[in-house]
Order: sequence, then C-alpha cells, then structure tokens
Amino acid sequence: MNELLLKKAQSGDPEAFEALMQDLEPLVWRVCWHYTGDRENASDCGQEAMIKIWRSLDSFRFDCAFETWVYRIAANCCLDFLRKAKRNAHLSLEPLAEEGFDPPDPAPGTEEQVLRKDEHARLREALSRLPEEQRDALVLTQLEGKSYEEAAQLLSTSEGTIKSRVNRARNRLRELFDRDEELSLRSGVQRNESPSEAKSRPDVSQERRESP
Repeated sequence: MNELLLKKAQSGDPEAFEALMQDLEPLVWRVCWHYTGDRENASDCGQEAMIKIWRSLDSFRFDCAFETWVYRIAANCCLDFLRKAKRNAHLSLEPLAEEGFDPPDPAPGTEEQVLRKDEHARLREALSRLPEEQRDALVLTQLEGKSYEEAAQLLSTSEGTIKSRVNRARNRLRELFDRDEELSLRSGVQRNESPSEAKSRPDVSQERRESP
C-alpha cells in the first residue's frame, strides 16, 4: 500500500483514491459476488461499498492491512443487504463442495432446483451468523482462494490461528445446518401429530444429552 497515496485520498483527492483502489476494486466485486451470487445484487453492494470506503477513509488508522479494512467494509455491506432484503441470493459454493454443503446440480425448473436454492439461502444465512473472525478466515481461504499464510497476513494473525478459525467455522456451519434440520423435522412432526402423540413423543435432545 502506498501510504502517501492513501493520505492524499484521505485529504479528499478523488484521483488519488482511484489510483489507490485500482488493485483493490476487483477484490470488492469478488467479495460481493461471493456473498450474493447475483450480478445485480453484487453490483449494488459493490457500489455501496466503494462509496463507504471513500467516505470512511479518514477513519482508517493503519492498525491493520488496508486490504483487510476494504474487505470488511465490502463484506459488511453485503451482510447488511442480505439481512434487510432477504432475497434469494446465493453464495458461490464450489470451494466448499468437499465439506458437503453443495447439493447436486439439478435441471432447470425441477423440484431439485428449488431445494438447491433453499440450500444456498440457508448457507448464506448461516455464514452471516458466524463470528466475524471465523467468517473472515473462511471467506478469504475458501471463497477468495487465499492461502492460510496470505489470510494470516491480511488479518494480522498467525497461520495456525487462521487454520483454527476455518475449522471452527466449518464445524459451526455444520452445527447450524444440523440444528435447522432438526427444528424443521420437529416442526413437521408437530404439525401432523395429535396432542396425545406429541406428549408421548420422545425428547430427541434429551436422548442426545444422555448418550455417551
């Protein structure tokens, strides 16, 4: 990062800002695409992120990598958008396929396609519920394609810490998926059973707590 260029941009020089963001603007658009999976929504979030970066430049205090600061603004813009809009945007999940989060690719217009979109929406929502440090590590390494070493440099921490955060994020995603599936199953059962049946139904959560 060119500190002189940054200081000029912080003083309100738009040309300095354009030069400063020349290499980082693609990162903004990629992050927005990862979070929304939709060209129009990614464009909207990207434009909002660029405006926020420009307006917030004077708040950057050199206490982290400038690229990390830019990334977080872009990610937060996307998360805010998704929470408010609640649209059917989806993440690009190919890098997470090996973790079991990517359902089969269905033919257009089929019931499987609807289920696939639902899975994407669930993962997007689960990602927004991760702690910031875990979400940053997961997105940078699994979606942005950064190495653990590169992510560690960006987040000003150690490579081992990044690996640990990624593992915790993956485990947390699985927990959220499992819990949502159990709640959905219980809800379906309760809608179709009589009060007496509900009373006699075993408590699955209690069985899990008591099992070794």
